[in-house]
Amino acid sequence: MTDVATGQAKIQDTNDEYKKLFRELDDIFSNTNQKNPNSFSDLWEFYSFWKKKKMGTYAERRSYVIELYKNIKPKKQIAKSGAYNFVNQNRIKELKTIKNDNYDITKLIRFCEELNTAFSLENFLSTAMLVRAIADHIPPIFGKTSFTEVANNHGSKSFKESMKNLDNSSRKISDSHLHTQIRKKEVLPNSNQVDFSNDLDVLLAEIYRVLK
Repeated sequence: MTDVATGQAKIQDTNDEYKKLFRELDDIFSNTNQKNPNSFSDLWEFYSFWKKKKMGTYAERRSYVIELYKNIKPKKQIAKSGAYNFVNQNRIKELKTIKNDNYDITKLIRFCEELNTAFSLENFLSTAMLVRAIADHIPPIFGKTSFTEVANNHGSKSFKESMKNLDNSSRKISDSHLHTQIRKKEVLPNSNQVDFSNDLDVLLAEIYRVLK
């Protein structure tokens, strides 16, 4: 918003990226029970607003954007270095470049994005379930019907070892949270218990290699 309002970028060049970021931020505000202070889902709306309000100078527009967000108290990030993004953002960008006639990976990408949101908000039950969902979703890419088949039969020895860990450990943890009925006492998972980000990245990298 600031770049457009101060002449450093053109709306037609940045509006698509801005609208995507707006939707992502709006989801985060909603998930943390906060009101999104920015009502402009499109940069052309913002342009009309500052014209109508006769904000003639860059300084006025810059100050307006700063005021929008200055009182926001962001959700505290998890202390572990690099844990804020369970799935590396560059890996997601790579997946988004894939154009494959046989497999539509739209849902896989969305799983990854929601996994990042869940983990960053310390929703560790959801994190475990989403990792399981990804494992169950992708076997046809490798010509298999189950993730266990992928883990046992596809790729190098090191790839198989990572996938067996993802299959055995993450599946047991996910199943324990998905299928265990209510008990007298519970212990909730923490970030360490559900963090299979390394093995998941190995899987996503192989998906990119196979489909690209």
